[in-house]
Amino acid sequence: MQHTRLRPAITVRATAAALLTATVLAGCSAGVGKSPEQARGSVVEFVEGSTDVVGDGWEVGEGPGLGKCGFGLGQGGVQYVYAKVRSASADPKADVEAVEQHWKELGVATERYQTGGEDPILGVRGRGGPVESSDFRADSRGYTIDGSSLCVAGDFDKMSLDGQN
Repeated sequence: MQHTRLRPAITVRATAAALLTATVLAGCSAGVGKSPEQARGSVVEFVEGSTDVVGDGWEVGEGPGLGKCGFGLGQGGVQYVYAKVRSASADPKADVEAVEQHWKELGVATERYQTGGEDPILGVRGRGGPVESSDFRADSRGYTIDGSSLCVAGDFDKMSLDGQN
């Protein structure tokens, strides 16, 4: 009789363990099967496409630079960060709306934000789609668009020594 009572408990534990494993792997698997070169290319393409939405005059602010990330289950990985900057336009609100719409079309989940004060910075941040995260800040002193690629398998230390940043 006790044997019968244990069976449902074992089944529940096994199911919970399988669901936890699937959740952890799904959360970390966005870059599975992609190479560091593909991750680098995707963030550059994403940021360049985003800057095209609000016009010309952009310059590289940072990168694309190699960084560390957690690829899953204790395994290290790599990702690239890329940022571009330019002077502000006359209508930051319209530019934020345009970038947000572009990102939504690419499957990015977006969230608008605004700082306090007399001259607030407007912006939109994103997660998902072709990149891990992104941000567009529309400050009256200048604009910045940046993105971080998906995390992919790679040895940061080895790649850094090999000049792959």
